[in-house]
Amino acid sequence: MPAIILIALILSYTGFIIYKKTKDLKEGKSCCGGCSSCSSKGECK
Repeated sequence: MPAIILIALILSYTGFIIYKKTKDLKEGKSCCGGCSSCSSKGECK
């Protein structure tokens, strides 16, 4: 039973991280801090 709870928590956290990253990308936020040195600056809004 504890293993099932642990797996559920890990999957929930992973899902939250994926959701947050997707939401941030749609809003134009990025983790690089600036577009001048970013490898994906062509994708910025």
